[in-house]
Amino acid sequence: MNVIEIYHNYLVYLQKIRESSDNFHASSSGTCFRKQMYEHFKYEKDEMEEKDYRLLRLGTIVHNEIEKSIQHHINNTDIINKIYVEEKIRIPDLNVSGQFDFGEHNKENNIFTLYDLKTVAAYKWTTKFGLKKNRKPQSDTNYKLQLGTYGLGIMSDDKFEASAVQLRLLWYNKNTSLMREQIVSSDWMDRALEYWTEMNDILLEYGGSFKEELTPEYSAGVPFQDWECKYCPYLTKWPSTLANKEKQKRSGRINVTK
Repeated sequence: MNVIEIYHNYLVYLQKIRESSDNFHASSSGTCFRKQMYEHFKYEKDEMEEKDYRLLRLGTIVHNEIEKSIQHHINNTDIINKIYVEEKIRIPDLNVSGQFDFGEHNKENNIFTLYDLKTVAAYKWTTKFGLKKNRKPQSDTNYKLQLGTYGLGIMSDDKFEASAVQLRLLWYNKNTSLMREQIVSSDWMDRALEYWTEMNDILLEYGGSFKEELTPEYSAGVPFQDWECKYCPYLTKWPSTLANKEKQKRSGRINVTK
């Protein structure tokens, strides 16, 4: 019995049955516009490495454990406020949907405190909480935009009945199990609105012809940051210098197509 192969096949199965949506995904906030369009029009993704499936699953396991702890808290504590776990949000005007991790609606002041959990490896943790010389102020931009998008979803849905949203990032270091809570400015909700408004303008203007219009390394936001190409699931479909470098690195494990 090959346990490693059995586990990998199981993870591939889980990936395939994940919910599909015609909307943009809140979790992809702040990423390359061209990548977003590939996702929207359901282009086939490149094959992931086996370890990538396991890394994604590890994050899911941590999320599930904390979700269980919150449910335990709800069941065993006299709580006054409304607590949400893995709640879906939809923003029809922006063509965006998603699911935030945790939230608490304070009934006294009508403020909704929103939490998004990020499981990161040691290097990513260092860029945020390490020595000042190793920190990278923009390393969490995507996370903040994602959180801001969820905040927009809460404010635009009457079911949450919130007058304001407070944003929090929860960091979990996979190497050391350290955890930190970070306060995020509500200004990121405005930035998320700007990002998704531009994304929808691109969809409306270019539609299915986006590959001819969104030129890698020339068009704004294609990509936003060089490192995006390294993790792009549509890398083999990019005609760019950045993508070609990454294709060469991956050439031993994926089929490169034009």
